[in-house]
Amino acid sequence: MKFWLVLLVLGWRLRWLAWRNAEFRKQLENRNVLMQWRTKAGAPARWFHFEPGRVRVGGGIHPAPTVTLSFADAAYAFATLQRASKNQMAFMEGMQQGKIRIEGDPGQLMWFMTLMKFIAPGKKK
Repeated sequence: MKFWLVLLVLGWRLRWLAWRNAEFRKQLENRNVLMQWRTKAGAPARWFHFEPGRVRVGGGIHPAPTVTLSFADAAYAFATLQRASKNQMAFMEGMQQGKIRIEGDPGQLMWFMTLMKFIAPGKKK
């Protein structure tokens, strides 16, 4: 349940950034990446389609993702995402342990990691 909620909120945040943040929109220029996050069992699953100027989001398994992150299970995925906010090596450790599998173009995952600085809400001035 927590992983599903994180994916839902992440989708809202990415769409909001694409609409409101010029620097984030600049990162989307010349991109056409469909990233899917899921558990190995297949649910929960959510996909994020990064296109110039916008991000589209959908639930479930997409038939043609550019890159897929498959987590061992929802509890592990949630724990890893919590750790990743403080330790960017959390994903690498999960891959080495075989608890996270990447299918498709891993370079797109590296590009996504550059977007992490935008995802946490900024402080009000």
